[in-house]
Amino acid sequence: GPNNPSNHGLLSKWKSSRANVEQKLTFAGLLVMDSPLKADSARVVRELRAGDQNVVMVTGDAVLTAAEVARRVGIVDASQECTYELCCREDDGKDLSGDRAKFAFRPLDHGVVGEEAKAEGKELPYTPSNLPKLEALVSKGMANFCVTGDVLTKLAIHAVEQATPGKSALAIVADDRAVLNHPAAKSALSNLVPLIAVFARHAPRHKEAVVAAFNASGHHTLMCGDGTNDVGALKQAHVGVSIISVPDLEAKQRNANDTISAVKAQEKRERKKKAKKNNKESLSSSSSSSRSKTSKKPKRSSREEQIKRSLQALAEAEDELNFVSLGNASVASPFTSRKTSVRCCKDLLQQGRCTLVTMIQIYKILGVQCLVNALVLTKLHQKGVKQGDRQLTAVGIVVSVLFLFVTRGKPLPKLATQKPPSSVLSTETLLSMMVQFAVHFAAIMSVTFMSDVYVDPYDPSIVPDGPFHPNTLNTATFLITVLASVNAFLVNYRGRPFMEDLVHNKLLFRSIQGCYFVLFVCATEVFPPLNQLMQLSPLPSSGPPLFHLDGVVGEGSAVRSDVFGTVHDTLLQAVRLVGFRTMLCLIMCLDTALVAMAEKCIRSAFED
Repeated sequence: GPNNPSNHGLLSKWKSSRANVEQKLTFAGLLVMDSPLKADSARVVRELRAGDQNVVMVTGDAVLTAAEVARRVGIVDASQECTYELCCREDDGKDLSGDRAKFAFRPLDHGVVGEEAKAEGKELPYTPSNLPKLEALVSKGMANFCVTGDVLTKLAIHAVEQATPGKSALAIVADDRAVLNHPAAKSALSNLVPLIAVFARHAPRHKEAVVAAFNASGHHTLMCGDGTNDVGALKQAHVGVSIISVPDLEAKQRNANDTISAVKAQEKRERKKKAKKNNKESLSSSSSSSRSKTSKKPKRSSREEQIKRSLQALAEAEDELNFVSLGNASVASPFTSRKTSVRCCKDLLQQGRCTLVTMIQIYKILGVQCLVNALVLTKLHQKGVKQGDRQLTAVGIVVSVLFLFVTRGKPLPKLATQKPPSSVLSTETLLSMMVQFAVHFAAIMSVTFMSDVYVDPYDPSIVPDGPFHPNTLNTATFLITVLASVNAFLVNYRGRPFMEDLVHNKLLFRSIQGCYFVLFVCATEVFPPLNQLMQLSPLPSSGPPLFHLDGVVGEGSAVRSDVFGTVHDTLLQAVRLVGFRTMLCLIMCLDTALVAMAEKCIRSAFED
């Protein structure tokens, strides 16, 4: 029982040093235990790091075990000689710069410790003045650093004592958890954690403190865990992902994958051997060829049977995963994956970026459309511009379908190094919307200026509250405003590097092509029944009336001497030169080209 005096004596004995415990022992043998890595862990880590994501390991294993596992999966690049462990100096010495170096990084080689490492120059003091040097070593891949939970606690205690001179850390706070959560300790840890690649021998309180330190240092953290000891860190991270841990099913999947890989490798070797043999000598006769084929049939069928059994085992394992009960980690984390692989972290980043980019482009499209509609309802409405019922219905259906197809974009399989805009209110998003609207405003007002001269001043439909009647002004402004809406979908579709290109989102791509086709058919009046269906009036086939250019009819039609008057006269001269329909098509093409070029320039500027 726990109150047995003999148990207390045994416990105190085990707490003594290894030198006292490991005495008078008889060697019986070596027990080798192996915990195989997950099949795709190294590939996922490699893909994450290729996407400019910093991957670290936080584990309860010993530092040597953790460093070796990190090296196998690709978290640690440097060799073992260039892998260092943060240690606490007992002598509290000074480094060459004169700063007090309570802590120092020593090579992760237990053959070189203490004074030997210091004498050989392999020790790297951890001081504020030495931080730039340590950061340079990490960024160049010349060193990797590890830290244990005990040293992390000592560093926190040292930081608290430095912040409150004359007082002990334990006198200020009650326990280790309180020490790690102290503001001075958080500040010290936030300077340390960006350097560390492997956090070993970490208890749950240490894991939580590490994630909190990353958050305090300005990083966005994603924590992946599978056990109860990860609950605190999962809750502390910006994104928590829990996976399930089922060793039996993992072994079943691993064995099936190994069998499939072995069969494929054997077939590949035999194909190479056969090709090499065929290059050296030809077959002697057709009979010998038929005998060789007959002899290989049983071997091929046995391999097919092996692959079939392995695939069946994988399918059974996938089905069994659906019935595994979720642990406490799934309660603490917002995301749970019924997989044993860490691939869910990469998938979450890809899907999250794709969703963020999709929502930003939807808000940009809505913003541009709202500004265009505001222009129609204010400035153009005063000129009597209205839309018919069939026009409004058609535009509403088209816009709804395009919005639906925008959300069909899929993320790319490769994680990009670029970061998408973090908010709808980012500078890039707002600037893009303003530039697009400026181009659309110029195009809409240009069409309005050149169409206004064709309107009968005594037409009752030009009264703001009058009935709708198709005329040149209504038709031209309807075509250019619909084009602005379609252009918003075209230029604001983000595509690479966060999601598939527009040409691969075939539903949206074909729909936009169809919209452009219909708009230009209506603008050129190639198919008049379509114009009648859309309540569009016939467009002028000649230039503007001469009396409008001479300014002899009405005060409102007289030639103006200001800047707008100059632009107005220039547009009318161009219409007389090329014709109304051609000028309308040119303005529509210019609007599309300018907004596309402006959006491309803005994206390039902010990516750089």
